[in-house]
Amino acid sequence: MTREAFSDSKYDNPDPSAIPLWSHPDPRFAFPMVDMDPEGIVAETEYKHRGRIETAFHQTQTKLVIGGGLALVVLIFGIVLIASSVHTIEEGNVGIYYRLGSLQEFHSLPGVNWKAPFITTMEEVMVRPATDEIESVSAVTKDGIQISFFKIQVISNVEIDLLITLIKKFGIDFKRALIFDRISEELRTSCASQNIDEVYNSEFLKIAPTVKTNVETSIKRLGLDGIRILNLVIPKPDIPSDIAQNYKQVKVQWTEQLVATQQQKTESIKKETEALKAVADAERQKRVLTIDLEKKILQKETERNVSKINNEILKEQEENVARVENFKKKQAAEANQVLYSDNYVKLEMAKAISNNTKFYFSGDQSALGAIFNKIFALAVQQEKKEDKEEKKEEEEEEATIRFQTLG
Repeated sequence: MTREAFSDSKYDNPDPSAIPLWSHPDPRFAFPMVDMDPEGIVAETEYKHRGRIETAFHQTQTKLVIGGGLALVVLIFGIVLIASSVHTIEEGNVGIYYRLGSLQEFHSLPGVNWKAPFITTMEEVMVRPATDEIESVSAVTKDGIQISFFKIQVISNVEIDLLITLIKKFGIDFKRALIFDRISEELRTSCASQNIDEVYNSEFLKIAPTVKTNVETSIKRLGLDGIRILNLVIPKPDIPSDIAQNYKQVKVQWTEQLVATQQQKTESIKKETEALKAVADAERQKRVLTIDLEKKILQKETERNVSKINNEILKEQEENVARVENFKKKQAAEANQVLYSDNYVKLEMAKAISNNTKFYFSGDQSALGAIFNKIFALAVQQEKKEDKEEKKEEEEEEATIRFQTLG
């Protein structure tokens, strides 16, 4: 390349004041480039070098831009992958996975979980007890009355181990097939077997337990007992307005009967209260009379005991007097027995005979007769005395026994 190629350059017809100097640390050695390069060879070389530098810079910048773009694409793709893979499952739920439409045989628990991106989708299924509501169920009673049940509530939970089996067999909305539809079916069957009065009034409270039992049996048969019904609430059905009006009138009459019955019960209670009060008064008077009678009986018993004690004292006194008299008589008898001995009697008889020269025996009036009578009288008296003593001893023994018994 010649100098003419740089005709547009600032080096053509250079201004001495604009001509660059060769750089040097010491300004004394700086001098104009024109003086050193009259042909422009150095300038041309510098320009080429500067061009190569600029080209390299542009190439490097292009590479950086391309590399940054690729890195950004990779980063975005990674973020998308992570966002598609990471998912959170709420407490009370489990996650089930469909890979290319096929339900997988595992489930994930609450928390942060991972899945294969793009080809796997996740569904959350509630397994804790939950309340579901059936909006309405229409039924016909045995006697052909159309009725409707609204807002039936059922509380149920799902066995986690059987969740995959239930979903494979009945789909993600397995509760509708196993619970809601079965409740509607059993409710219609129950109403069809009863008349309107039984459904609405007399047998209403038995409907919910019967339906719950039958639905649980169906779940065991169809769903391997994978769902448990914890509670079932069936409200009273809506019935035709004319029948409802009749029931209302019946209830009004029933209420009036209740009022009358309650009034009768109140009157009966009042009478019973009065009767109880009268009985209580009579019982109180009876207790008072009983207490008074017991007082009198106690007083009489006390008087009797006092009299008995006095009698016993008097008896003891009389017995003591009798014993003294008995002792006196006994001593006298013993003295007479000693006094009127055989020798004494013979002596007295001899004395009496010796003083008499004549003896006349004329019975009891004669001397010998008197002696014999006296002897016989003494014998009889002695016998009587012995009998009395024996009798007295017996009486004393009986009195002693009675006294000891009373004591």
